[in-house]
Amino acid sequence: MKKIFLLIAITLMPHLINGQSIFDKLEKWETISSVVISKDAFEILSKFNFNLEKEESIEMEIFKMVDDLDELRVYSTIDKAATQTMLSLIENEVKSKKLTELMKVKDGNSIVLIYVRSSKNKDFVSEVLMFVKGIDKKTNGMAEAMIVSLSGNIDINKLSKIADTFSN
Repeated sequence: MKKIFLLIAITLMPHLINGQSIFDKLEKWETISSVVISKDAFEILSKFNFNLEKEESIEMEIFKMVDDLDELRVYSTIDKAATQTMLSLIENEVKSKKLTELMKVKDGNSIVLIYVRSSKNKDFVSEVLMFVKGIDKKTNGMAEAMIVSLSGNIDINKLSKIADTFSN
């Protein structure tokens, strides 16, 4: 019995080792900055009682949405090699998780890709994965890239409403 268990463990070991998420790989790069906010942080934030004047304010919408988030991850770099790696990892993640392309914007050297994992209810998604690559004057023309990942019970209508206020 021990031999069978050992054989199974040895067989599964490569899959467990290679089962790293893209985020584990990104955190190893010195040229990639990261911010990770966990569910616990969102729960603490949602308990703050801010004196919001209107119940329908944008701040209130953000706090309602934050309450349903599990995790927020942001990775950014100005390194060209890291940018290419980030794009490659995003492409692999989209294929392996079978994410749906929500939006793609390309303007010159700049690109924005947004993917989602849909749930049974079309108004909600369980994951949003965004990749942004562009040229920034602050980086003297070097490529700048960012990955933003949201997971949880994300209401697309609230997300759209919040995005509309920031784009106006």
